[in-house]
Amino acid sequence: MQLPVISECAAEGCAYNQDHTCHAVAITVGDLSNPTCDTFMSADMEGGEPSVTGRVGACKMADCRHNSSLECHAPSISVGYEQEQVDCLTYARA
Repeated sequence: MQLPVISECAAEGCAYNQDHTCHAVAITVGDLSNPTCDTFMSADMEGGEPSVTGRVGACKMADCRHNSSLECHAPSISVGYEQEQVDCLTYARA
């Protein structure tokens, strides 16, 4: 299985975000009730691997139509702000 790529990240204050591209090797999405990016980290330092485009490693949103056995099967996702939290914007209730 190929992990879904993060096609865009609008969370500019995240240590893994550089020029709207996530550089975390893999993120975790969800806290069982909200599709938050659990990997989001507000920091002054840069994180991640600059040569890597982030992917979804795990998703805890079992009610998402892209989720099967807590794995994301969307071709790609977008991450950004939903109200004041950083969420997976591709989340869609099944």
